[in-house]
Formats: sequence, structure tokens, C-alpha cells
Amino acid sequence: MRKILAMILTICLTLCFSGCVLEETSLLYSDYTEIDGFYIAVNKTANCCFVGGYNCTEYTENLEITIPDDYNGIPIKRMGGYYGRGVPTPFSINLADLYMNAPEESEYNAVFGGNIDEFDISEDYVVEDIVFNLNIGENIEIIEYVVMDKYYPHINDDGSITFYHSVVNINCSDENKNFYSKDGKLYNKKTDELISDFAYVAS
Repeated sequence: MRKILAMILTICLTLCFSGCVLEETSLLYSDYTEIDGFYIAVNKTANCCFVGGYNCTEYTENLEITIPDDYNGIPIKRMGGYYGRGVPTPFSINLADLYMNAPEESEYNAVFGGNIDEFDISEDYVVEDIVFNLNIGENIEIIEYVVMDKYYPHINDDGSITFYHSVVNINCSDENKNFYSKDGKLYNKKTDELISDFAYVAS
């Protein structure tokens, strides 16, 4: 009887102190939804979500993205993460529907990722940064996985290529306990360290 009680107590204590572990476990992010352009993965066990990609389908003069505070009452605590069996699901801004126009057989019918100076591009090209005002609410605790080195090719009428690339101007809620924004950039509230995962608007 004592052994059973001890085992139950151990399990209870483990569950009490394993919130972070449960939030980290990708298998527990077993549900997902797409809402208002966002991909959101849900971990019902730990009662939290992470926000993955944002799909931009329409250009406006002032592009604005606001990370939802919650999904159906479950707080969104992370930006990017790993879904299901460990599938990488970064926060990124998808511009494919907005700009990509190459035929299927073209080498430009693909997103270019990495350092653009290392691309093997034979045509004349330019890079155009698309500025997004990114609003981060009070619930975000961890910047888990962000990818912002994607370039979306658009073939112009003269055959030249324009690579569209998203950059952000960040505004973080004053109520957020982990991060703050200054001059459009995101910083760690405890260390004042710049969060370098994002591609910021050139100053």
C-alpha cells in the first residue's frame, strides 16, 4: 500500500513540475488549425499553442500581422516549434501566393532560402523587402523557431527577377513579461539581448 501511495505521489509531483517538458514535447502538439492566415499547433495536454507560418495573400499599403493571444481560450505561448513527430514548423511569412508566378518547369518556381549572395542566378535581379508591422501580445514566452531568410521570385515582363523578402517592424505588448520592443526590434526583458532570429527593417 505504501509503495502504491509513493508511486502516486511521485507521478503527481512529476506532473506538477513537468509543464515545461510537456510544452516542449512535439508529439503533444497533435492538433492544428489555420485561422486568419496563421498556422496554429495546439498542445491540449499542456494547455498551450505555438504559431507557425503566416500566409500573406493580399498586399496593402500598411501590412500588419498581429499574433493572436489565444486559440479557443488556449494561450499561444511560442513562435515556431515542432509538430507531431517532430516536424519543424517555424514562424515565417509566406509570400508565395502574393508574388510567385513562374511556370512549373522553371527554376524560379521555388522559394529560395539562405544567403541571397550565394544564389546562382543568371538573370538580372533585385531584392525588394516587404515591410510587415508585427504585433506580439502578452502571452508569448519563447521564440522557438523563426525562419526569415526566404526569397520569393517573381518574373518581370522584361525577364528580370524580383526576389521579395519579408522584414519586420516589431511592436511588443507592454504586458509581456519576457520581451519588449524598441525601435522596431525585439529584446529579451531579463538580459536586454536582441532577439536576432527576425529579419528587421534596415535602420
